[in-house]
Amino acid sequence: MKMIDLNSIKEKLSGLKKIDMKNFKFNKKTFFMIIIAVIVLVVVARTTGNIQKVLFKKKSDIASKSKPITFEEDATAVKAYKIKRMDFKDTLPSLGNIKGFKEVELKFQVPGMVESINFEEGEKIQEGDIIASLNQRDALLKLKYAEVELSKNKKLFELGAISSIKMEQSKLEYESAKSDLDKTNIYAISNGLMGPKTRDVGSYFNPSETGDKVGLFINADKVYAEFNIIEKDVPKISLGQRVEVFVDAYPGKSFAGAIDRVSPVIEGRSRTQTIKVELDNKEGILKPGMFVRALISTYEKKDALVIPASSLKKKENEYLAYVIHKEEAKRMAEAVLTKDKIKDKGLFGIFGGKKKEEPKPQAQTGPKEKAAEYGTIEVRKIVPGYMSEDLVEVDKGIQEDELVVVEVQEEFKDKAKVEIAEVQEGIL
Repeated sequence: MKMIDLNSIKEKLSGLKKIDMKNFKFNKKTFFMIIIAVIVLVVVARTTGNIQKVLFKKKSDIASKSKPITFEEDATAVKAYKIKRMDFKDTLPSLGNIKGFKEVELKFQVPGMVESINFEEGEKIQEGDIIASLNQRDALLKLKYAEVELSKNKKLFELGAISSIKMEQSKLEYESAKSDLDKTNIYAISNGLMGPKTRDVGSYFNPSETGDKVGLFINADKVYAEFNIIEKDVPKISLGQRVEVFVDAYPGKSFAGAIDRVSPVIEGRSRTQTIKVELDNKEGILKPGMFVRALISTYEKKDALVIPASSLKKKENEYLAYVIHKEEAKRMAEAVLTKDKIKDKGLFGIFGGKKKEEPKPQAQTGPKEKAAEYGTIEVRKIVPGYMSEDLVEVDKGIQEDELVVVEVQEEFKDKAKVEIAEVQEGIL
């Protein structure tokens, strides 16, 4: 052991005695200021060292840690539709009116004063009934005169007083007078109904005036539903197409028919084509003039590949669809995990400190949120078949169970990354 040098200790103590204790001031305030200065110096030194580590860190290390985040941040959220085969049916809605199967304008062939109209509006008429008559006074006089002349000439002809030509002339005059009398009556050509009357008893009728008529005769055993089809829908219409007709007067009931007549021309101002649908009306519940709605079956195909029209992008003369190929779930999980770690580390990790531990959340009893799904876009050309406003039948280019982007609002590039926000598996 080293021996203690008593002489040296004595010299040091004698040196302390020389210090002027009166001029030396030492208090608590000075002591605490020294302590704080030392702590500040230690913190600055430690922080400077951590900053240097961050600034001079290798770029390859930063890139390797941030690379998994890139996919998720660049992915665009989209809605997808899973393609399935289905029975495809397209209908064309239309509005129209009920018309009588036969609607005949009631007109006299000769002028005169209307003497009688034998039926009220809506009354049933049997075939051969006299519907209306003119004043027949003059026609009866002519017929009576022709009848007398014919009887006289028959006797003269039997006596040989007149020639056969004169006899034939008398017969023709009688037939003409009888025909003129028949023209003062309007006869029903079949069973039907009396339609709206446009003339009253005592009014004068002149057949030479355009549009002059007594009323309307309607055959209502069958009726037509008449519709006007706008020009852009004309190519969808053809004879024989099935039509379902609805009348507001009978809610919940429909009437089936088929297109029976198609007008060969497009109306000038309205730019529409008139079609007629024949409907059976034995019960007589469909009245001419009723307002009707219809669904015209324009296309039907079973087991067809159908996609929403909003999933197509037209580019020049081509139709494109954006097919989604799902990414591997493991890769996506790693990307999310790496991002969460960096987020949790935060500034505390950068400066070497420890993040204050937060209390662990309590276990949730409800269902877990579904993990986000991601995919890669393939831009694919397709060949569409029949196209409606909402749906498109695909003839070529897409297979069943593939995913396509719907509600396309932007043009995607091939290999673009997307997040699948929602998958629709059925078309209503």
